[in-house]
Amino acid sequence: MTVQHTTAGWAQALTRALHQAAGHAPLQDAARQLLGTGQAGPLNVNQGFATTKFPLPDGRVARPRLLITPLTATDWDRIETAICARPDAAALAGTAAISDQLTDPAHTAGIPIVPGPQDISHTCTCTPDAADTACPHSVALGILLTERVRTAPAPLFTLRGRPHQHLKKRLRTNSPAPQPAGPPAPAAEPAPARALHHDTRQLTAAVPAQATRAFRPIPDPVHLDLTQARPVLHAPLPEPPEPLPDSDALRALAADAAHRAGTCLDGQQLPEVRTPGGDIARFLSLPHGAAFRQAAMDHLGLDIVGMGHLHLAYTHGGPAGAAVYLEAFSIDHDTLAHAQASIQPLRPAPTATIVCEANRLTDEAAGIQLRYGPDGRWYPYRAPYGIWQPVPGPSPDPAQAYRAARRSHQRTS
Repeated sequence: MTVQHTTAGWAQALTRALHQAAGHAPLQDAARQLLGTGQAGPLNVNQGFATTKFPLPDGRVARPRLLITPLTATDWDRIETAICARPDAAALAGTAAISDQLTDPAHTAGIPIVPGPQDISHTCTCTPDAADTACPHSVALGILLTERVRTAPAPLFTLRGRPHQHLKKRLRTNSPAPQPAGPPAPAAEPAPARALHHDTRQLTAAVPAQATRAFRPIPDPVHLDLTQARPVLHAPLPEPPEPLPDSDALRALAADAAHRAGTCLDGQQLPEVRTPGGDIARFLSLPHGAAFRQAAMDHLGLDIVGMGHLHLAYTHGGPAGAAVYLEAFSIDHDTLAHAQASIQPLRPAPTATIVCEANRLTDEAAGIQLRYGPDGRWYPYRAPYGIWQPVPGPSPDPAQAYRAARRSHQRTS
């Protein structure tokens, strides 16, 4: 019999932990009354904390923050290994509807993903006395968070230290978790070097000491014909020893270095934003990098569709656009709030919910997502086939990026 997966258990487990952490029933009532006014700002979720804002009667703004203790990288590796070992792992955790079966630590290597009361703390700027204790604003923030994870548990993974996207990549590649690094093994001397060292010792032992100190004659000069081009090597070089890249990779790296040097000599500026993902996308866009497309897919955990979207992201936004596609960046709440206010007059459904997570602002009703990049620009995304893909038109102005996303929709419909 097929087990029906649900997600509501995430909200239930988190609600119990939040109630125990806050501890005061009157705070719960005050928080619900606060939410009833509809004045809560967007919910922003980052590693280790969630935040929002509420207006205060005196004109100030209350900024509550819910602090969640992240899990360690070792804990996450154990959790992912336990999940990936299950035959139904893709059904449990391969989509945004992460099954609430995973709220049971028995399915996650004994490590709870849902934080306990001891992992939760509150802060708020409403009054100095409430700086380190629960208040109606921070409790209301917890309610907003539980409503979010009721149907979309991924923000809870982000809060606990590792975005759900990391697990999805593991499930696609089915790669084993990285093992903790042990003490480094002594570097083995390459075989040719060992042989040369051994032969030198034998030769030194066989030759008298005074002979080794004697002057050796200067060799006769060699006549060089510099009028004709001659190949430097008469035979291909042997493959370099491990763990160096192979010859093809070394030639590609040399060609890439020459390309970058030529770019500088031509007076062109190299991109100011440098990230590993952005540099991989730049390398693949050049002729000498095209042969390494599959290796890049394996390294980044992308399928054919994902690699196509990475190429689009680089085409539309350069290295920064590729970096935005590959990973989420943490930004401050005010940046997201400003972007939400900027796009509000442009939204076709102004009362629909806007989801704010990390550097992403998602208008689900319009099918538009904006992602803030490390270069200070907003990158528009659309999901015509259920998967977010980059579209042209990044801009420092979120309203302009939103308009670009709408124009892209009109062209494709």
